[in-house]
Parts: sequence; structure tokens; C-alpha cells
Amino acid sequence: MNQIYQIREMIISYYKRYERMIFPILKFIASFIIFLFISKMGYAIVLTKLPVGILFGISGMIVPAQWFFLLIIFLVSTHLAFVSVEAAVLVSLFLIIIYLLYIRMFPKQSLLILALLLGFALRIPFVVPLFAGLYVGVSGIIPIAFGTLIWYFIPHIQMLINMKSGELMDIPNVLAKMYVSTIQWVTQDQTAIITIVIFSLAIISVYCISRFSFDYSWYVAIGIGTGINIIGFLVAILILDMDVNILGGLVSNIISMFLMFLVQFMHRVVDYSRAESVQFEDEENYYYVKVIPKIILEKPKREIKRIVQEPNHLEEENKEE
Repeated sequence: MNQIYQIREMIISYYKRYERMIFPILKFIASFIIFLFISKMGYAIVLTKLPVGILFGISGMIVPAQWFFLLIIFLVSTHLAFVSVEAAVLVSLFLIIIYLLYIRMFPKQSLLILALLLGFALRIPFVVPLFAGLYVGVSGIIPIAFGTLIWYFIPHIQMLINMKSGELMDIPNVLAKMYVSTIQWVTQDQTAIITIVIFSLAIISVYCISRFSFDYSWYVAIGIGTGINIIGFLVAILILDMDVNILGGLVSNIISMFLMFLVQFMHRVVDYSRAESVQFEDEENYYYVKVIPKIILEKPKREIKRIVQEPNHLEEENKEE
């Protein structure tokens, strides 16, 4: 076990040493991956070129989070404008409303929206609610809900494109039809609503259980959150006839759980064998505190020995003669 802790300490120390280089590189990679997924729309061939992706990745490294979201909205709207101006307008309004209501005020928490969309694309979306419950709290429900709505809204965009009109005078009527179609989708799509409910329950359970003081509460919270995800979607499949791959969802949940175990292990490790309960008081309150020391490996001390060669006795006698 000590070897595992040593590897962990080596990784953390390496990251801290080169954080100024590693963090921008990770931001560039994440931004470039987002560009690749947007490029799959393929409506604007010019915006799918590699130089555009590199520029997009560099922008993700430099600009703040709220400006990066605006850049994503611009890129998506431009793609749609090549095939349907009406769809581009409606989708832009949908995304700008989300930006004004939440992203502009909470840019850091809004990164959960992008994380969830990437999770859905990589087929491991369950890791994001577990992460939100453990490190963000109940407030993480809002970006998770927005991310889920956006993901399930993506297939509906093709329906909006098919409703486009070739005449300029028909644009208001087409926009009205698209608006009605979108409202119907929001109110009738059970998959998106059920997914939001299950993710919300997972976030709440992980947050509450991880705040308890019993041993390994963080890992127990991750396990229970994973169980809620699995049971919730199984119930949705059996009762509500939700179209979800059971085996794929189970594998995805297990992978998400182990990923969160790894994240939590890298974030903090404690020695429960040395836990102590401390009691003390002041003039106004009496306190019961549980103290659990963190596991910190001592760095091996290097001893430097100075070796001095002793002169030969014969040489000393010759010198005396």
C-alpha cells in the first residue's frame, strides 16, 4: 500500500511542479475535443478545418469560462445558419437564455454543463453527477439539468432544420412552428425529465452521505450514488418504458464509480486507524470534533557522507626523513 501512496505523491508533486504548463495543455485538449464534437454537425465545412480547431483550442486556454461559452454558442449557430436560418435563431435563443440565466453568473459551476455533454458523448455521463455531489453540492443540480436538456435537445435540432422555409416572408411562421415544436418537446420528452430527476437524486444522496463522519463516507457516498443511478434507470426502463441500453448503462455506471474512486483517492487520503474524537468548549458552545489525520508520506532523508582518504603511514615517515 505504501508503494501506491508513493506513486500518488509522485504524481501530485509532478503536477504541482509543472502546473503552469499542464493546466493550459489540459484546457486546450478539452476545448479541442469540444470543437471536434461540434464539427460533427458538418453543416459549415469551413469551420471543421484543423486550423479553426487549433484556434478554438487556444481560445479555450486564454478566455474566461463565460466568454468561452459564448464562443461555443457562436460556433453552433454558425453551423446551423448554413442550412437553416430559422433553426440557428431558435437554437441561439435557447442557448443565450441558458447563458443569461445561469452561465453568466456562475461560470465555474457551468463547466459541469460541458462536462456532462462530454460524458454523454463518451458514454460515461454518470461520473458527472457523482462529481457534482461530492465537490459542488446540491447547487450542481442546476447545471446538470441544463446539460441534460441540451443533450436530449440535440436530436430535435434535425427536426427544426427540416421545417425550414426557402422564402424570406415565411420565416416568422416557421419560427412560430419551431417554437411550438420545441415547447411540445420540453413538456413531452420523458427521457430528459427522468434523467434529470435521477441525476438530482444521485447528487443529493452523494452530497448528504459524504458529509457524515463515519469511516470511508466519501467512498460509500460514491457507491450509493452509483446505486441510485442504476436502480433509477432500471425502474424507468421497466415502468416507463424508457429507451436505455441496460448492459451499457450498467458498465458505464461501474466505470464512472471507479473513476470517482480514483479522483477521490487523488484528492485526499486519510488514516482512519488514527482517528480521534476531541471534545472542548468555550464560553458559548461545547464542541465534539472527530479528527482524522491525512496520510502524508515523509520524504526520505538523504545523508551525505564525506569520505576523506587518510595518508599512507609510509609516505608520512619518508617525509619526516
